[in-house]
Amino acid sequence: MLNRYVKKGIKKLANLQLAIGLLALISLIIGIGTIIEQDQPLTFYKENYPLTNPLFGVLTWKIILFFNFNQVYTSWWFLVILLLFGCSLLACTFTTQLPSLKNFKLWKFYTQRTQFQGLGTLQNLNLGYFNALSYQCNMKKYHFFRQQKKGYAYSGLLGRVAPIVVHLSIIILLIGSTIGSFGGFTAQQLVPRGEVTHIQNLITFGKFSAIPQDLSIRVNDFWITYTKDLKTDQFYSDLSVLNPQGKEIKRKTVFVNEPLVSDQVVLYQTDWDIVGLKLRLANQENFQIPLKKVTKNNRKFWFGSLTYNLKTGEKFSIVTDNLNGKILIYDANGVLLEETKLGNTFLLNGQIELQFVDFITSTGLQIKTDPGIVTVYFSFLLLMISVYVSFFSYSQIWVMESTNQMAVGGKSNRAVLFFQEEFRRIVNAVKNY
Repeated sequence: MLNRYVKKGIKKLANLQLAIGLLALISLIIGIGTIIEQDQPLTFYKENYPLTNPLFGVLTWKIILFFNFNQVYTSWWFLVILLLFGCSLLACTFTTQLPSLKNFKLWKFYTQRTQFQGLGTLQNLNLGYFNALSYQCNMKKYHFFRQQKKGYAYSGLLGRVAPIVVHLSIIILLIGSTIGSFGGFTAQQLVPRGEVTHIQNLITFGKFSAIPQDLSIRVNDFWITYTKDLKTDQFYSDLSVLNPQGKEIKRKTVFVNEPLVSDQVVLYQTDWDIVGLKLRLANQENFQIPLKKVTKNNRKFWFGSLTYNLKTGEKFSIVTDNLNGKILIYDANGVLLEETKLGNTFLLNGQIELQFVDFITSTGLQIKTDPGIVTVYFSFLLLMISVYVSFFSYSQIWVMESTNQMAVGGKSNRAVLFFQEEFRRIVNAVKNY
């Protein structure tokens, strides 16, 4: 009784309509996860999805949190749907595709002349050519079987394996992405040049993520290259990975799309900032001015000020928009006093000599790990192989001897014209014997 219910349940799981429906549902959920920002703080959802003005008339922050739309990819109901979809693919593979593959390998002899009428290609040969025909089929990489006066040949069985490989690759993809969601993490932080940091500012992390506590990252240097019109070309960070004793174990200059990888932890270059400016007085005393980034009309510039007369409160302002050394100095009324560069000396108020030494920069790093990434890449490899293999044609040829002649016919599931030409060559070669 139990065995009968199990078989019935497997048969329902293997239903094609069920698999298509689950795939459509997964696509819809992924779309929701793309539209709604994931893993944000509660205040973010309250501000962007208020109760008074719901998105699409129904979507509020309470709805988002109730259905876990803020953590779609790790929610229990999404994992259940993925599990059902994976089980459906497995059931279809073991109940339909593998048995059908086994049937394709079996010989299927035609026993009646009327069976040849539905074939795309058909020829009648004189008796006595059976051995020659089997030889020519073998020469064309066909597997030929003979049973008294009947013959059967097939080629391209590998093309029938493609749907099985597709199912297998999707199942492996689901496993890999689930492992990555629960075991991976992403951190993002700005690190000043010359400083050492640890993984601390987590953006997303799975329930089983293991954050390395003994990993230290040192920013040795940071610089930017510019185009001829002074637009940012590329920004670079010279990074070192340190062990708990502070010894460098790996070093690399990273830039956009060229990360540093150390023990499954990947360091990406994502952003940069200017946090201050170093100045030197005439008496060789050094000090720093903090700079604040301001964005206006899609343009970024950094602004700072320095009080040079404590009694009167007089001060001047510094503005820069890149790291190429150009610095603008304004007085308290916004009047441009001077345009200078790093290394130049500026005489403030005709009395105080200042030298602009260097910018204090920070680099934006994204630190992440994904324990399922290798599994995901392997699934993509299988998927590409299956696409390639799916173009292989599965061709069949039947032979049957009657009283006064031998009927030869065949068909192919794709590349029909190529098969017809190949069939014609086999028959012509047999006739020339």
